[in-house]
Amino acid sequence: MAEEEYIAMIDKLRGNFLTDKAKKTFRKWNKTMAFDFTDLDKTFYFNIEAGSPNEIIEGNPEKAHVKIITDTVTWIGVMKGEIGGMKAYTSKKLKVKGSMPDLLKLQKLMK
Repeated sequence: MAEEEYIAMIDKLRGNFLTDKAKKTFRKWNKTMAFDFTDLDKTFYFNIEAGSPNEIIEGNPEKAHVKIITDTVTWIGVMKGEIGGMKAYTSKKLKVKGSMPDLLKLQKLMK
């Protein structure tokens, strides 16, 4: 799998923060989101400052407020709408760590 494809899906999620509705919803967010790809043994993250996402960085952040743990095939499928996020979660193909209010808020961006 080409790195561009799973990075593009992280970038798609980043872009979802930039809609007018998301800007209002996440305006007070100062958090870090991390993506741990188990099949690659790679982690990527981006910081969100006042609701605005920064660039994607490869590596482990000092602290991740939200961490998504999955393989690249599942991640791409969820972000393309080919796999339901809840189905991936309940089948344990996708794990999410973070506070429940943050996770519920983020769920809206992944549709």
